[in-house]
Amino acid sequence: MDKRTDQEDMVRTTKQAQLVGTNMAISDARYLVMGEGRYVGDINLPRMLHVAFLRSIHAHARIVSVDVSEALKIPGVEAVLTGNDILGKIAPFISQPQRYSSGQVTTQELLAREFVRFVGEPICAVAAVDLCLAEDAAERIVVKYEPLPVVFDPREGLAPESTLLHPQMGSNALIHRSFAGGDLDGAYARAAHIVKHSVRSTRKTALPMEGRGCVAAYRYDQTTLTVWMNHQLPYVARYLLSTHLGIRENDIRLIAPDTGGGYGQKASFYPEEFIVTYLSWTLKRPVKWVEDRLQNLKGSSHARDQFIDVEAAVAEDGRLLALKARVVVDIGAYSIYPWTGGMEPLQTAGLMTGPYRIANHAYETFGVVTNKTPVGPYRGVGRPTASLAIEQLIDAVARTMHMDPAEVRAINLVRRDEMPYRAANKLVHDRTSYYDCFELALAKSDYQGLRNEQRALLRRGKLLGIGLCSYAELTGLGTKTPVAPGTKMRPGRDSVTLRLEPTGVLSVLACMPSQGQRISTALTQVAADATGFSPEDIKIYENDSAVAPYAFGTFASRTSVLGAGAIIIAAGELKQRILNCAAYVMKKNTAESLQIVDSVVVSVDGQRLTLAELCQICFFEAHKIPSEINIGFDVTKFYDPSFGSFANGTHVAVVEIDTRTGRVHIVKYLTVEDCGRMINPAAVRGQVEGAVVQGIGEALFEELIYDRSGQLITGTLMDYTIPTFGDVPDIELHHLETASNQEGGFKGVGEGPQIGGFAAVAGAVTDALAQVSATLSEFPASPERILRSLNEAPGKGVSC
Repeated sequence: MDKRTDQEDMVRTTKQAQLVGTNMAISDARYLVMGEGRYVGDINLPRMLHVAFLRSIHAHARIVSVDVSEALKIPGVEAVLTGNDILGKIAPFISQPQRYSSGQVTTQELLAREFVRFVGEPICAVAAVDLCLAEDAAERIVVKYEPLPVVFDPREGLAPESTLLHPQMGSNALIHRSFAGGDLDGAYARAAHIVKHSVRSTRKTALPMEGRGCVAAYRYDQTTLTVWMNHQLPYVARYLLSTHLGIRENDIRLIAPDTGGGYGQKASFYPEEFIVTYLSWTLKRPVKWVEDRLQNLKGSSHARDQFIDVEAAVAEDGRLLALKARVVVDIGAYSIYPWTGGMEPLQTAGLMTGPYRIANHAYETFGVVTNKTPVGPYRGVGRPTASLAIEQLIDAVARTMHMDPAEVRAINLVRRDEMPYRAANKLVHDRTSYYDCFELALAKSDYQGLRNEQRALLRRGKLLGIGLCSYAELTGLGTKTPVAPGTKMRPGRDSVTLRLEPTGVLSVLACMPSQGQRISTALTQVAADATGFSPEDIKIYENDSAVAPYAFGTFASRTSVLGAGAIIIAAGELKQRILNCAAYVMKKNTAESLQIVDSVVVSVDGQRLTLAELCQICFFEAHKIPSEINIGFDVTKFYDPSFGSFANGTHVAVVEIDTRTGRVHIVKYLTVEDCGRMINPAAVRGQVEGAVVQGIGEALFEELIYDRSGQLITGTLMDYTIPTFGDVPDIELHHLETASNQEGGFKGVGEGPQIGGFAAVAGAVTDALAQVSATLSEFPASPERILRSLNEAPGKGVSC
């Protein structure tokens, strides 16, 4: 028997519990845990063909001839494609115009015809009734090559005498930009010290658990293709498939199924998915391809291959008066499609000032083509290396001036009372908490106590290092700020559709693929708060171009900003439509006295009308409500956050170095994050912890190594090492919540902690080594590099 009083019941029904900010059960993870996920690899259709690719074994060569005759003799092989077979039928990848390019673009044939420019570049595609047969047939294809000189080092590639990979460019520098902002001469004239430092970040890869994949199926009854692709930008994928294959866009249905990680690698476009779709269109059969780990390491985009020289003009009190940088980025063989090879060179150099008050900033940056896999977006895109460079420089300033590294940072961080702060790169920092996060991180980590412990351990012959990183992450970019600087492409707005169904439940239609972020749960929480519907009455339908409204997808820490913002705007209109109808049915003069609470319309006088009851009238007894009031319940809204927002945080990493083995052990890790209003703190924690682990990998483990002939020699997970469970410390996480000026006050959270993780752990290693005058500037800080650093130090390291 219900013991509640009428008054208690009235309070309950007129105030709905807010879900944003709570750890609501992550509903879109439950079915995955139960083994009900459906990935590209799980899609199997009748009469399906499987594709294998023959890939280049040379980093740079002219293709003399291709003989596919033996492959075609094998029973079960349905098609073999060469570059000549698709000439004029599939348009090649011609890189987007780039304002800071050399004036030329790169052209990548989807199957190489005349030249190959990296090991792993596709040359032929074989479609057969099963994958093993396709792979066997591919091995029978005979390709004759004429090897050509290899461009291995981007710095060598800049030399006038270097081999030109794309002769029409006239240079191997696809990207070249110089920038100067502020009064640099005046800053240098006032400087008490000029501090220089160099860092090298070696090549990495995103390494998602699930590789890329695609299934395409032709429908005779509809003359259409259904394409399942684990891509982060489904609608852009559909558009590009249409334009490159010459198929009408509305003849392609693009579905993004469950995806096991993306991290930006699945936000670019590659030849394989276009070849698979073309084969299905021409053969009129389902066709499937899923890459294996070797293909992923060789053929999917790489990142972070950079040489950075930085220089600071410093005042006597530690203020950074000016920053100069020279950045050389190895962008691989082609300009990544469609973002261009400018993403890393321009973002690393342009965003290097981060959260610091540096009024005068100059840089020169290069994106140089080499005979390696193309470089594309990877979590953080240029900012992890930018943060590494500025944080290492600040530590060098502290050592030069005999100051504590925390003191130098405190002097230079932008404070709240200085906002809105316009940086030298013209970006405006507002509603951030740079100094607040930093101050809290020092207090929570007992920073001074750590410094005392460090000195005590050194006296006992042990090396303890403390790394600090304060970062600024530009998230949720709108149309005013390009994701790919220098290009015309500005995917800065997104849409959702809210649809009230006849039974009174709410469908949310969106195209924002999750790669593990639990996007559906977050959107459900926002929709529940914005509409008044019970979360049990809300269903998210995602990532199907036949259902969802047009959207650009998931990348650049944008979903919580754009997706939630569009829901909030659409919810306002949908609620008003519902309440207008309810007011008429409930005989109220206006809708102002009504609200929706837990899927029930309630009035201030206690009258109640369930949405199911209201919808029965609105849909099936529509004659009872004037048509100018009952105008329908499908609302689609776009949201453009214009300039985006800055999320931020401070990381503190503490490491011990074993001077006998060079191994690094992380003994403490603390981070203070500010991603605006948190939608689901549990999901945020997952994002932070995962990103920190990737940052640890970049700082200590991960490195794609090529020999000088352009052969990848770390082509398995035996060689390309990543952090394991034993390498990951407990991560102590604290939050500040500074609301952005976007709808809902949200900011992105997916990339920032990786920016902080890389620089903080790297800084901890160099801080430990600096105690014995050892230096290390190339990362990851592998045991070999650390031992070399110790052996080359004056006095050869510590005495144990």
